[in-house]
Amino acid sequence: MSAEVQEREALDAYSHAITTAAERVGPAVVKVETGRGGSRGGWREPREGLGSGVIYSSDGSILTNAHVVAGASRVNVTLPDGRSMPAGVIGAEPERDLAVLRVGASGLPVAELSAAPLRVGQLVVAIGNPYGLDFTVTAGVVSALGRSLPLDRNTKLEQLIQTDTPITPGNSGGPLVDVQGRVVGITTAILPFAQGLGFAIPAALAFDVIGRVTEKHRQGLSRGALGISGLDVPIDEAVQHAHKLEQRGGVLLLEVAASGAAARASLHSGDIILAIGDRTTETVDALRQAVLALKGTSPWRISFLRDDRRRQVSLVPSNG
Repeated sequence: MSAEVQEREALDAYSHAITTAAERVGPAVVKVETGRGGSRGGWREPREGLGSGVIYSSDGSILTNAHVVAGASRVNVTLPDGRSMPAGVIGAEPERDLAVLRVGASGLPVAELSAAPLRVGQLVVAIGNPYGLDFTVTAGVVSALGRSLPLDRNTKLEQLIQTDTPITPGNSGGPLVDVQGRVVGITTAILPFAQGLGFAIPAALAFDVIGRVTEKHRQGLSRGALGISGLDVPIDEAVQHAHKLEQRGGVLLLEVAASGAAARASLHSGDIILAIGDRTTETVDALRQAVLALKGTSPWRISFLRDDRRRQVSLVPSNG
């Protein structure tokens, strides 16, 4: 076999490894956009933050960087198929630069997180949205393992993967993938002017953060009167008109605790709460105020939207 043929076959194998990895993980990679403030039902322009994330669970859970969503009052994710939806921050650990988001949707494509050992020189692929350019794939190798870099005066990120795979603003929070299409790290751009120096948080650390964040979140759900987590969302104008609604927003349920009051009343993820009793709940804050005002009374009448249809249930709140 000639040297030319061998080189062509090697290049084909290299290309095949990258395209296979990108095809396996790509459908689970999202663009993450954040903002602060804004009117109900819309963004205050311009949107202030941009990053990437990866869906790792069929319940709509997304992993991204903590710094991508830090200080944001609104978070929105866009899928590769063009669908856009609001997301809530379930929790974050800034000292690990990881955060867990959740959207009120199910059946989304997911990526596999892998804590398999890495080797220096191993081929890896980064997928994200650098500078807002949707679904960009870059490739490189693992340059070093176990790196430590300062996050601030008192904190530094530990056990980082160093890679020569380009990682730029907008890539942050996206997956670093091996040739089997498994997510081995979450990229973080923390040295923006250093060429050839990209870093990622190992998936092994991400597993730990996911466990702590979700457990803390579940404990919070169980203590609440409704047993829910949610976020502010606008109501479509056609739906407002069809139901003669004066309010422009409601609270989208991201999660409903299995043993909570909302679950007992047959509410579930994806429902949009409009009112509790006579109090409208255009925002999460308004919902909290309604819960406090009605504390000690029972049952509560909950008005909500499901599949754009207005419904009501009677709910007996939990002690909390």
